[in-house]
Amino acid sequence: MEQYVELKNSKGTLRGVMHLPENRGTKGMLPGVIMYHGFTGNRMEPGFMFVRFSRLLAENGIASIRFDFWGSGESGGTFDKMTLSGEIEDAGDISNYFKSRNEIDGSRIFLLGLSMGGTVAGYTAGLEGSNTAGLILWAPAGEMRDRLKEREEMVLKGKFKGNPLDMGGLLVGRGFIEDIRKLNVFDTTSHYGGDALIIHGTEDKSVPPEVSEHYKQILGERAVLKFIDGANHTFQGAEWISGLFSASLDFIKARI
Repeated sequence: MEQYVELKNSKGTLRGVMHLPENRGTKGMLPGVIMYHGFTGNRMEPGFMFVRFSRLLAENGIASIRFDFWGSGESGGTFDKMTLSGEIEDAGDISNYFKSRNEIDGSRIFLLGLSMGGTVAGYTAGLEGSNTAGLILWAPAGEMRDRLKEREEMVLKGKFKGNPLDMGGLLVGRGFIEDIRKLNVFDTTSHYGGDALIIHGTEDKSVPPEVSEHYKQILGERAVLKFIDGANHTFQGAEWISGLFSASLDFIKARI
């Protein structure tokens, strides 16, 4: 069962979809996964990967929720006013909303993020600590100031033409730049002490695979790092996406 949901927070309206297993029976409250989309992305993501994984979770008795962050997709606001701190605030509000639902077991909530959504998920897990049952990072972006610096360097070297703040027609605002300079993503994420699964494509041209190696380093022995050979940033290949989904589902099922 898929339900369209809206959430009002301090900035406006967030819009999303909650997935619930069709045949819940009498097993009580459900484990759940909160999915955070990436930079310039939305609650569906490339190849509908968030939709497809949410439906796979539901087939396996696991609920999930996926929202557009404020300024993205169908949520309120405009992208140029978006900040990483704002998305972290949204993430906390989404988590609180999901846990408040009668169908959901708040002690069995997993956080999953793609790209900058991985940055948000890791940061949120660091803030929530033991309240997170597991953390799943798909090609996590790490420190966003590093990603912007890499783009600026490409412009200087002539490997990228145009405005480095033009992200496919979406302009990054000054507030975003000022905000990412203040945040220390890895430091906060390191406070998360639970189990984590980190997956990265070896041919990711948007976020270097070394970023996931650093996540593994700061999260320690309770984190598993898996590389998918040949995969790009969003795992857009049938074999790659199958491996991504299989590893992620196994990680969740082993902890519920």
